[in-house]
Amino acid sequence: MTEAYPANLLIKFFSEEQHYISFKSGSSFFRTPHFYRNCEDRGRGDRTESCVGYWNKELGDEIPHVASEDESIDLSQVASLLIYPLQEQKDCWLQSWSIMGPSNGFELSLQAMLDEFGPYFVVMPASNITRYVYLLEKATGETVNYGAIQYSDDPLKRSLTVKNSGLGYQKELRLFLGSCEKDEMTDRTLQIPNLNSLLADIGSLKISNPNGTTRYCTQGTGKVITSE
Repeated sequence: MTEAYPANLLIKFFSEEQHYISFKSGSSFFRTPHFYRNCEDRGRGDRTESCVGYWNKELGDEIPHVASEDESIDLSQVASLLIYPLQEQKDCWLQSWSIMGPSNGFELSLQAMLDEFGPYFVVMPASNITRYVYLLEKATGETVNYGAIQYSDDPLKRSLTVKNSGLGYQKELRLFLGSCEKDEMTDRTLQIPNLNSLLADIGSLKISNPNGTTRYCTQGTGKVITSE
C-alpha cells in the first residue's frame, strides 16, 4: 500500500499539550476506523470512514431501507448498520498526518486543521517516514503500511485509502497498523524509542506560497497570521 507522494514535510496535530509532549517522548497513538465512524467531532468524525456507510440509532441515525434482488431485508430491530467494501473484511489501526508538499495548498487548510485537531503539532521530514515505519514494525512485530489518502465523491469507492472529497483539505497521509475487526474501538499506544530524533525541531511554522502570501503559526496558539 506504500505509495509515492509529493511531500517535503509531514505534520501531526494534537488537541492537548500533554498528548504532544507524550508523542515527542515516544508514545505513538493509533485509533480504529470504528472510533471515527462513531465520533461526532468536526473534521475527526466521519460516518463513511473506511466504509460505504455507517448508521447508528444511538447517534440519531435512521437505518436505511435495504433490499436484495427481489426482497426487502427487515432491519427494524437493528441498532446499527455498517456497509463496507467486500475486499476489506478487516480494518487496521490508523494514525494520520497531513502532507505539506510543494504547492499542494496545505497553507490554505492550516487554520481549519488547528481548529479541528488542536493547536499543538509535530513536524517530520518526509524522508524519515520509512525509518518511523521500521520502528513501529519493530515495536509490534506487525506490518505497517502507509500512503497518501485519495478523495472521492463516489460512496462506492470509500475504503481505508479513499475518503469523502469534503475532507480533501486535510491532505492526509495515513499509517495502517496490523488488522482488527470492523467493530474494534480499542486504541493502541506504542512506545517508540528515539521517536523525537525523527522530528524537526520546530516551534513555529512559516509557509509561503508563490503568490507572495506568507502564513505563520506558533506552537500552542491555534492561530494563523497572514502577511502579504
